[in-house]
Amino acid sequence: MYEILAGVLQGVTEFLPVSSSGHLVIFSSLNDSIDLNTYDIAFLHVGTLLSIIVYYRKRIIDIFSHKKTFTNSMKIIAVALIPAVAVGLLSPLQEVIDSNKNILQITGAAYLIFSIILLVSLNSKNESAISFDQITLKQSFIIGLAQAFALVPGISRSGITLVTGMYLGIKKTEAIYFSLLLGIPTIFGAWLLTFVESSFNVNTNIVAPTIVAFISGILAIRILISITVNSKLQYFAFYCIALSVICFIN
Repeated sequence: MYEILAGVLQGVTEFLPVSSSGHLVIFSSLNDSIDLNTYDIAFLHVGTLLSIIVYYRKRIIDIFSHKKTFTNSMKIIAVALIPAVAVGLLSPLQEVIDSNKNILQITGAAYLIFSIILLVSLNSKNESAISFDQITLKQSFIIGLAQAFALVPGISRSGITLVTGMYLGIKKTEAIYFSLLLGIPTIFGAWLLTFVESSFNVNTNIVAPTIVAFISGILAIRILISITVNSKLQYFAFYCIALSVICFIN
């Protein structure tokens, strides 16, 4: 049963700015019988990856239908991936964090920092209307730097890239689109690496939760767009503060 709950948790928290990895850390700490290994978590991410592809299918098809759009899109996505790839693959940061006995406290501190970032984002007027195809390589690299911080549980990947995009003057809906589009190679790459390391083993028990993650992921994207457009991100900040408190008192 907890696998299904984990699927819902993954689908909802992957896109809402509340950190899916942070939730899984808390989720596991509250129940000793829950043991979601790295492979299971990576497989759940496949469900949310499909959510992005399905939700933005028309725009993704459009990217592959026009040479100029395809070239520009691949450039800014590739540049944005550089920081996360460099930190994730070339540094021991992820292993150090995952194996740290104080992982819950680290997650709590990250949640507190991220909540402050969300609250500060309320001062962003975002009056500019930079669209996806107008994003520069410099802007995409800065967003990529922000994404690298999401390797720490408690820092939301979608949230940190969204807020950074808004600060750079990118239109809210376009910042969300770029943030989630950037998630496709990021999520797929992490899953593929884990899949290879697990000798291509498939845990059939995680299939149903992955489907649940896909469905809940679609709903979460809709909620994210609605709340962001209506400038209500502070609600998530208060929620992250609450999670930070839970981490420190647990």
